[in-house]
Amino acid sequence: MRSATTTIRLNAGKRFGVVDCTDELRRAVKDAGVTNGCAVAYCTHTTAALVVNEWEDGVHEDLKTRLEAIVPPDIYYAHDDMDRRTQNIEDEHERPNGRAHIAQMLLGATSHAIPVSDGEPLLGRWQRLILVELDDPRDRDVLFHVFGE
Repeated sequence: MRSATTTIRLNAGKRFGVVDCTDELRRAVKDAGVTNGCAVAYCTHTTAALVVNEWEDGVHEDLKTRLEAIVPPDIYYAHDDMDRRTQNIEDEHERPNGRAHIAQMLLGATSHAIPVSDGEPLLGRWQRLILVELDDPRDRDVLFHVFGE
């Protein structure tokens, strides 16, 4: 069995921005030399998400609109209340981003297992692997762990 892990760094440029990672996924599968197996795509951040969906401007706009409605910016988030928060605090990195954490949990998309056959990820006709930025934009790491024959 072969196994290889690749890390890519991306930046969506804005909150609720999106980046298509599909070509990088295909490259990771090819570089791993795996013909049949699985590719796991994993986002190493708690305020960004990976989704498998269609790459289409209307879909991106609809996602942003729904996230704005479901996780509004102008409500109380306990995570942002530094008078009551006692866990996972690093002074130089702390800022109000409870909204982004909740959006990520609602999307529920830290990783995806994507089958590989004939050296290609088995995505549907319109499916793409997409990173969604849920916080202020910054560099994000996505890991591809490819394994199989």
